[in-house]
Amino acid sequence: MNVSKIFLFACGIFLLLCISSCEMSNTVFSESISIHSKEALLEKRKIEDTKNDPEYADLLGNSTAVFSMVLSPEVPVNINNKLKNDVNQKIQEMQLFGSILAQRELNNLLQKNNRLNQAKEIYLDSLATVSVSNKDISNPLGKHLKTENFLVFQLDQWPCAHCSRKQEMRMKLRLVDAETGFIVWTGIGEAKNLTNQELEDIEGTAGKLADDLIGRFYNCFKKKWHKKRFSNLAKLSG
Repeated sequence: MNVSKIFLFACGIFLLLCISSCEMSNTVFSESISIHSKEALLEKRKIEDTKNDPEYADLLGNSTAVFSMVLSPEVPVNINNKLKNDVNQKIQEMQLFGSILAQRELNNLLQKNNRLNQAKEIYLDSLATVSVSNKDISNPLGKHLKTENFLVFQLDQWPCAHCSRKQEMRMKLRLVDAETGFIVWTGIGEAKNLTNQELEDIEGTAGKLADDLIGRFYNCFKKKWHKKRFSNLAKLSG
């Protein structure tokens, strides 16, 4: 009898946990490092210390250009601008890159070259819509901007009354090696079944989703920066 009661109690706890999990699972994240890109970059850069400690694989360059794209026309202009500024600020604060080109600087540099500016639009469109990174565009674009990486933030989906998915939001963040065109890392954040409270504070909801997505990128690559920092400190002390 006691065994039966314990069993029923355990089943009840398990059921409550499942219900709680379902209620809290309206935000979903996925992220991945491209194995093909990783292997090709490491072979190209011939990083010897990754053989003994692959966790410190140096897949980042020293510089990046940050592109922000909004594919959903329903996003209010003020929130669009704030998201772009916040993304740039968060990436600056991570200190993973020695130099960062933000959107305004990018626009100023590309205005001097109409051909590359048009190529950039084609490149970002293909990257956003079909996840294709064209080396023939990324390579000269990276050289013109004097940057090793592209970090591309895009807002794909925004909740709206007339949309088929009225209560969903989706964002992506991609790291691209400019020279080779390899998509090194992709992160996706989705907020599903947004509550009335989340919809009322849609700016805060979007900001939190973007922060979490950028935080995942940082956690994936921060050890490389820490290793470099300690290495530099060792050189200075020596």
